[in-house]
Amino acid sequence: MMELIHAQKIITMNPDRPSAESLVVDGGRIVFVGSISEADERYGRRADLHRTDLGAAVVIPGFNDNHLHALSMGQFFASPRIAGMDGPAIVSFLRDAWKNEAAGELLVARGWDYPECPNPQKVLLDTAFPENPVALIQYSGHGAWLNSRALALFRITTSTPDPEGGRIGREADGRPTGLLTDDAVRPIHHRRFRQALSSYESAAGHLSEALRRFAEVGITSAQDNTWLPRAVGYYRKFRKEHLLTCRLSCWSYGEAWYSDPLFSLRRFDSEWVTRGPVKLFLDGAFSTRTAWLVDPYPAPGLSGAERRGTATHTQEWVNAVVARHSGRGRQIAAHAIGDGAARSFTDAVEAAAARNARVRNLRIRIEHGQLVHPGEIERLADLGMLVAAQPHAAVNPEKDLAILGEERFLRAYPYRSLLDAGVPVSFGSDVPGEETYSPLYGMQLAVNRDGPEAISAEEALHAYTTGSAYAQFAENEKGMLAEGMAADIAVLDNDPLCVAPKEISEITILKTIVNGRLVYDAARGYIPGGSAISESTPDGRSIPMLGGGANSGSQKPTA
Repeated sequence: MMELIHAQKIITMNPDRPSAESLVVDGGRIVFVGSISEADERYGRRADLHRTDLGAAVVIPGFNDNHLHALSMGQFFASPRIAGMDGPAIVSFLRDAWKNEAAGELLVARGWDYPECPNPQKVLLDTAFPENPVALIQYSGHGAWLNSRALALFRITTSTPDPEGGRIGREADGRPTGLLTDDAVRPIHHRRFRQALSSYESAAGHLSEALRRFAEVGITSAQDNTWLPRAVGYYRKFRKEHLLTCRLSCWSYGEAWYSDPLFSLRRFDSEWVTRGPVKLFLDGAFSTRTAWLVDPYPAPGLSGAERRGTATHTQEWVNAVVARHSGRGRQIAAHAIGDGAARSFTDAVEAAAARNARVRNLRIRIEHGQLVHPGEIERLADLGMLVAAQPHAAVNPEKDLAILGEERFLRAYPYRSLLDAGVPVSFGSDVPGEETYSPLYGMQLAVNRDGPEAISAEEALHAYTTGSAYAQFAENEKGMLAEGMAADIAVLDNDPLCVAPKEISEITILKTIVNGRLVYDAARGYIPGGSAISESTPDGRSIPMLGGGANSGSQKPTA
């Protein structure tokens, strides 16, 4: 079945033809982009042509989220969320949420943060939950607040040493306070993730929730921190059962030597479940003051090495791992939020490139890149490196200002500087590391930044479409609406390039189309597996598809 889609405005993101009136889709691919008269002349007499008139709607390429955690996202939204609460409010909320949980079961919630809960106390959780281990994950995922039973479950005692790249909070006598950061939190995440992957049924529930949410906000591709090879098999099973409504790039866990070799044994394809980069972690986060900075945090409560955050690995380790993976031709994606971490990673890439010129062609990625020292940006461009950014992290500028100080705050999230230097930039969300994930909301945050690093709406849309496709070596497959490209499309009720910048997130997603199949419609909701784009009356007349409904692709911050 061939589909002719007509709309008042089609933003193609193709520099050779930036706008159009119509698209023709056949077999999941775009075969024509141009005027409605040209489309009619070329295809109008075909008996198998279905027509869809979108009226005043605006059509854009589907969004490609450059960095998220799909299964953890589904798990997160099925769990209690405690953002914006102080300690007593958290306890009151969780007592009600967990009133039917069995004694002894590990209870996990996520979202507390220091501005609202500045002094989390182990005793508060011990008193409220005497029979259960409780682990409350801090907003960024790089901190945790545990009660005594949880400390015992994870074998954290007075004699437990800090892991490399992490810290166990301690009282003056060495007893654990219940607060953990960075690599000390990792065992909790691993346990939860293994629970999510414990069976296909469990994983399918989490994945279904993530896919529904992707479709509602116009995400048609997602670059996923997959971690375990078993997840790849689950994704392929979803695809085989015609339930996969988003293209997934699967990342291996570079902190474990065996992860990438095991991934190489998995089956991937060229469109739906593809092999992504090797993921490394080089520091923490702003909110826990563990992002690794070149210059100290303006925080009098910190001392010594703590004042610059946490370097999770030695430079020798970073150099060796980058050399090993890049020598095999593997793309690397390194979590580097602070400018110290970005510098360390860039040093390692530069050293590898000096020995192997091919390294400059691997599109090696700095993930997050929330602070890059001005002196490093030209080096990124020279080395062919990318910054895969998540503007959702900039949701709370007042908090960032207090953590970083004014000078660094003004150059944080350096999208303008990166683009001006010729460094490719892509956008995503890092959900559930961030609670918001709508690309339209991410665009709004990037466009409305105070200070010199704001970018235009068109640049933000580019980062979420063609930029993200480039970051995964898929610029010839998706990211723009052009002949031969995948028919991955988002239909909006307004033009993000023309509305007032502060109203971008108010735009509604009317439809999401993946591979030429309708997977979300504002009037009908999520459509697992998808359906034909057009809905025709028995006499073959086209029905305008402009529905509206309670489900909307717009998203406001939840924290």
